[in-house]
Amino acid sequence: MTYIPTISITVEDGNAHDKNHNEDDKIMKLKLRVRTLDLDAAGKTIAIINKEDALDLGVRALERIVLHKKKKKITVIVNITPRFVKPGEIVVYNEVKEILGLKNKDIVFAEPREELVSKKYIRKKVEGGELNYNEMRSIIDDVIERDLNDLEIAAFITALQIRGLSVNENAAMAKAMIDTSKKIKFSGVVVDKHSVGGIPGDKTSMLFVPIVAASGLTIPKTSSRSITSPAGTADRVEILMPVDIGIDKIKKVVNKCNGCLVWGGSVDLAPADDLFIQIEHPLDFDPLLLPSVMSKKKVVDSKYLVIDIPTGPEAKIKTKEDAEKLARDFIELGKKLGIKVDCAITRGDQPLGYAMGPALEAREALENIMNVKHSHDLIDKVTSLAGLLFKMIGKGNKYTAEKLLSSGAAEKKLRQIIEAQGGKADIMPDDIPYAKYKAEIKAPYSGIVAAISNHALVAAAKAAGAPKDKLAGILLNKKIEDVVKKGEVLFTIYAERKQRLKQALKIANADAFSIFDHKKRKMLVEEVKR
Repeated sequence: MTYIPTISITVEDGNAHDKNHNEDDKIMKLKLRVRTLDLDAAGKTIAIINKEDALDLGVRALERIVLHKKKKKITVIVNITPRFVKPGEIVVYNEVKEILGLKNKDIVFAEPREELVSKKYIRKKVEGGELNYNEMRSIIDDVIERDLNDLEIAAFITALQIRGLSVNENAAMAKAMIDTSKKIKFSGVVVDKHSVGGIPGDKTSMLFVPIVAASGLTIPKTSSRSITSPAGTADRVEILMPVDIGIDKIKKVVNKCNGCLVWGGSVDLAPADDLFIQIEHPLDFDPLLLPSVMSKKKVVDSKYLVIDIPTGPEAKIKTKEDAEKLARDFIELGKKLGIKVDCAITRGDQPLGYAMGPALEAREALENIMNVKHSHDLIDKVTSLAGLLFKMIGKGNKYTAEKLLSSGAAEKKLRQIIEAQGGKADIMPDDIPYAKYKAEIKAPYSGIVAAISNHALVAAAKAAGAPKDKLAGILLNKKIEDVVKKGEVLFTIYAERKQRLKQALKIANADAFSIFDHKKRKMLVEEVKR
């Protein structure tokens, strides 16, 4: 468990550089005067001390010390300087200042952090051992307390990636995340949907949530922002309504509408997972997929869950066999956590729908829920997933979902959610503007679209500015199996800045589409010579 010294500290005036020893534990404590630095540290707790004080504390750069102010205490990453900070002084970033309630010239006490037992458990996993709940909980506690540094967390994640997690370890990790999280209770039958991701343009939740909420089920949907794609669900939804709302507001919205569409980062659910994700993304690892997903569903009291597993050569999950294994793992973990899970293996060989980028995707979702346009693959996927959920509960099937969509009930519910979250309930697709600059990519010859490169389109959309530039992105004109004539537009790139459009055009070209003449398709792909 996390080591926190049980020392009663009284803040007092006087010389800021007094050195004190606790005779019982022999831990060096320094009395330091605070200088605040008006800088954020991306959520990390960081302080800077003089090298002489670091020698007295016996710490090196990037190690941890514990700061005390009266009954408050916090573990901080320590940076060391010979000049910028004077002996007897400590400079703190905004995160430390806010947690301890510090002002300039306040006095704090600093002491070295004791060796963490959680590091022993990390080494155990590195060496191939299996961790139980108490060991996972020790690691989780120290991650939340910021006691483990980025290198130590990266070592743990790397060990999980290489060694893998057993079913029992996934359950132990999920339970540890749940037990260290805030929890929200809702009335009614609480359900949810999650996609493991991997394909662009996946605006499923924007239609799925109102369809399910219109059926009378409760669906408090928390979603992520984009890290590597042109838009995350929260980025798309934010075009229509605020998504950065707290727990109290979420409860009001769900009680009124049966559902919500919010950014998960605003509600501090499973906080350890959010800190793990900061390390996972630069490493391009995702060993905590199962406990990450399942813990966040459990803390909102979900009883039924549909997992969408897009599968294809350029998706996160490459093969049907891998998808089936992942589905079995989700179902088994669900049993251990008391959540009924069904999984859908869906096609991931091209973008979902025709739009990529926050505003373009929000417009497409709105057009489809209004039945103004019909993106076949989007509607088929949404109603299939909702139908699977309805069958789990005994409340209908795919046809039920289609009726809720075609009757206008889903649109009515979406507009109710938009209004409850602070958006304009009467928003129309034409109220969402296009970006100022655009460029069309045309087919170099006639034929049939046989394949589309998700990777190439994602790279072009991001170069155009998505998701940071909300109006940027790509609008497809053709999909797989469509007939195309030479000179027809394959897709259009949108950008808010001319320079961004130029960058996207350097990446984008017709090679993102594989077009074959069905009569003249050649079997020879490439010659590899000595």
